[in-house]
Amino acid sequence: MSPLLQIENLSLVYGADQVVRDLSFTIGRGESFGLVGESGSGKSSVANVIIGDLPRIASARGSISYDGIDLLGASREQLRALRGRRIGFVQQDPGASLNPTMRIGRQLLEALEQSDAPVAGRKERAAEMLSRVGFDNPGTIMARYPHQISGGQQQRVMIAMALLPQPDLILLDEPTSGLDVTVEAAVIKLIAELRTQFGTSLLFISHNLNLVAKACDRVGVLYAGDLVEEAPAGSVFENPRHPYTQGLVKCLPGQSAVLLPIRGHVPSPDERGPGCLFASRCEHHLAGLCDAPFDAVTLDRAHRVRCTRLADIPPFARQAGAPEARSLDGAPPAITIRQLRKSYPASGGDLFVANDDIDLDIRQGEILGLVGESGSGKSTLAKIIAGFDVATSGTIMVGGTDIAKLPVRKRNRALLRQVQMVFQNPDSTLNPTHTIGWALGRAIRKLEVGSGDLSPLGTRVRELLGLVALLPALGSRKPKALSGGQRQRVAIARALAGQPRLLLADECVSALDVSVQAAIIELLQDIRTRTGTAILFIGHDLPLVRQISDRIVVLFRGKPMEVGSASQVYSLPLHPYTEALLSGQNDSEEPKKTTAVSSTQAVGGCPYVQRCGRVIGDICRTHAPEYQQAASGHQIYCHIRPEELLRMQSQLGPKNVA
Repeated sequence: MSPLLQIENLSLVYGADQVVRDLSFTIGRGESFGLVGESGSGKSSVANVIIGDLPRIASARGSISYDGIDLLGASREQLRALRGRRIGFVQQDPGASLNPTMRIGRQLLEALEQSDAPVAGRKERAAEMLSRVGFDNPGTIMARYPHQISGGQQQRVMIAMALLPQPDLILLDEPTSGLDVTVEAAVIKLIAELRTQFGTSLLFISHNLNLVAKACDRVGVLYAGDLVEEAPAGSVFENPRHPYTQGLVKCLPGQSAVLLPIRGHVPSPDERGPGCLFASRCEHHLAGLCDAPFDAVTLDRAHRVRCTRLADIPPFARQAGAPEARSLDGAPPAITIRQLRKSYPASGGDLFVANDDIDLDIRQGEILGLVGESGSGKSTLAKIIAGFDVATSGTIMVGGTDIAKLPVRKRNRALLRQVQMVFQNPDSTLNPTHTIGWALGRAIRKLEVGSGDLSPLGTRVRELLGLVALLPALGSRKPKALSGGQRQRVAIARALAGQPRLLLADECVSALDVSVQAAIIELLQDIRTRTGTAILFIGHDLPLVRQISDRIVVLFRGKPMEVGSASQVYSLPLHPYTEALLSGQNDSEEPKKTTAVSSTQAVGGCPYVQRCGRVIGDICRTHAPEYQQAASGHQIYCHIRPEELLRMQSQLGPKNVA
């Protein structure tokens, strides 16, 4: 049987810059093909050329055949007939893809207009699909506009929209980057079910290598527009052969005691020669041999590697080991949180509680990981600490001052210096019209140095750039001239300008590829060691949070469910909610079926009772638990004794409920 999609010798040029070079791969009917690689490798460009969405300065040569149709030679009308109905596309930025003037329901129905679905049942079909991607209130979501839902919810809407017409091929460009682990697991399972039911083929583009390994049959590794390795998913990640693929796997959290980032950067188009494009970053590079053109080597029928020194590359060896535990018991607290509560008015006169009586100490020099699903209150807590919102009640003590109800505009310079924040997207916080040096200098003037003498200011800018491992010359560049990882480093440097007591890192690496992610994690760990700055690290990638954190707090509906050292929480999860979160990361377990966090909350009892598979009776529904000490520094918010939870886990296995 001929493949559904066949790409042969595809070259893509933007103006004078070649971004994809002689790319060839196929996707069979019902097959899932993963495309991985760092930012700048050309992954999204491949998806865009398939659907004919290229800027005017771009040109493509080669061949792209979809079910016998030449896509490069197809007219606009032919491409328009294919897009949506037969070829679905889930883009990375849902906010830019959803129409802000239309309700979600209308946009979902619009996706069905070109399908064969009966008109009478389209609304019900759209609501059912929203339920399948994790919404427990599809009617409410359909009535909202895009700006009235979170980024993660927008991404799920985009996935539902692409799946509704039941296309033959779906292009997924970083489809789960904004989703928490339980919703991500549910979405991946849904896509797998639709593949089985309808024979849908997938092109899965992602920087999440673990996710691609689960979701794909075969994987292609793209580097600077070259396909350097192609093999079944298991072979690529268990036995990577190309030095670049080996480097990507070493960047994954959980592979070793420390992350090993790939040094250097993806070469820009004007830096690329005729030979191996990875040569400048490869420890096996031989001048004169690797710099000349060469062909891919076929190891077997299903495994191809583009490396002229393949016979000399040693087999991949994993370095087992867990991150080294740090004892901070004697360290003074950098920030003390007591009985912190934040509530918002909800429909019907009710209150929505975002943070519920939180008690936490973040110690000097500590990295505290904060995990939980979307809507669990992680970002709300960070915003209150930073002063972008205020608490309803409770205290946050920083250096003898209570900042819980003190908004940022009322904080003096000394308080502003104490707490700084690094956001998820540096592009939205760096002024594109000013240089990096100007942005850092402004932060220094605001937080640290007076505006009189500019000489110390320039010296301090260079010191900050050095602190985040950036060259001083980058200070004269504007943000658009830097890579995504470099811009995030600048955002961290700016936050460090005032030598803060606490650094808030809210999903600051979730949009970065694994090599840049590993470098940023290494940087944050180095900063806390050298400066003693405490870090509140918020994330949904549990292995990554475990890799960087000293302690972990698991939050559900604003309440810490489990608090302990990273090894305690990750290796011995006791609370049923922590157990469910980790099951979504475990290949050997069935991911917990779950719905999105609802605005309705249990009153009086345990907040997790409606989804818990360990309920022991009415006490869970009517009485709030007390924190129990499972071990030194390890607490759980549950009625069940820790030893009983261990017995349940060993006898019954993970308890998963719909």
